[in-house]
Amino acid sequence: MMTRRQSLLGLSALAGHALFPGVLESFARMGAHAGAPVTWKPELLSPAQGAVLAEVVETILPQTDTPGAKAARVHVFVDLALKRCATADEQRAVVTALDALGSGFAGQPPAEREATLKAIEPAALHLIRDLTLLGYFTSEVGATQALAYVAVPGDYRGCVQLQPGQKAWATS
Repeated sequence: MMTRRQSLLGLSALAGHALFPGVLESFARMGAHAGAPVTWKPELLSPAQGAVLAEVVETILPQTDTPGAKAARVHVFVDLALKRCATADEQRAVVTALDALGSGFAGQPPAEREATLKAIEPAALHLIRDLTLLGYFTSEVGATQALAYVAVPGDYRGCVQLQPGQKAWATS
């Protein structure tokens, strides 16, 4: 039986490919030089806001037995999606929320970070959270390490039984 979380992960991947092809292409190109030092100049945000955003996405999807959102460079994706796909009101709400969090956010322990995030504008938080999930699970890190991944899945099987605790599939 598929859980709500697994359904949302699959739908977010499909929606991302359908709605944000240019963003996903730019995001993929930026991560193509693995191993090289990575410099990032945000498109919408200031560098200070970009640094706060990196900590926010890491708070939403922290490193566990798989890399977190910051390691997958999801903050880059969120900035690209906000610049190219969000309305002006959504952009303002996120920028205001990041400014309200400030540079001190990075120094807070995880429990405080979560409480601080819950205090910001709900619409901005939901947008950041949704883009974080979309960016992470469509990134190479998310698709290959957080989800089950088979590069060439073989024949089509319309209904596959999942075992309890099994990862959702990145491709099928």
